[in-house]
Amino acid sequence: MEGYFQVGYVRKKHGFKGDVVVRITADDPTPYQGLDAYFVEDRGKALPFFVATQRSVNAEESIVRFDDVDGEAAAQALVGKGLWLPEDLLPELDDDQFYYHDLKGYAVQNPGVLATMVVNQVLEYPGQDLFEITVSGREQPVLIPVIDAFIERVDKKAKVLYLKAPEELYSL
Repeated sequence: MEGYFQVGYVRKKHGFKGDVVVRITADDPTPYQGLDAYFVEDRGKALPFFVATQRSVNAEESIVRFDDVDGEAAAQALVGKGLWLPEDLLPELDDDQFYYHDLKGYAVQNPGVLATMVVNQVLEYPGQDLFEITVSGREQPVLIPVIDAFIERVDKKAKVLYLKAPEELYSL
């Protein structure tokens, strides 16, 4: 959704009165605890869901009751839905830091790889986040692990991601 970033998702329902377990997936969930509302995508639009009650389970999860979400069926309809916030709520980053969603469309350069490459997206998986990169001359995108050892630097002004991943990863 344009102008929003995903901060988490509804992991499961909790009980039978409409409560849900919300999981915050940010590296540091602290700034996103105790929010008054989240947005859920519905047909490309951001619909606000206002928090009626919230209690922490741990640093990443809270049990939340949203206004107008009454009963088990209404809570179940939210399970798996992403929770979004306006981009203006994102904290400012240092020059050497980046948000995954900002990298979409960045050119990629890696020593020894001469093809034209562009970041499609960053895939977030429990075991390992991956850069999904389009490589000219290849039908399938290339997946490169997001690890510090493979990231040389990010040039935000030029919109270039400089990697130093092994060349063999680009031919898998």
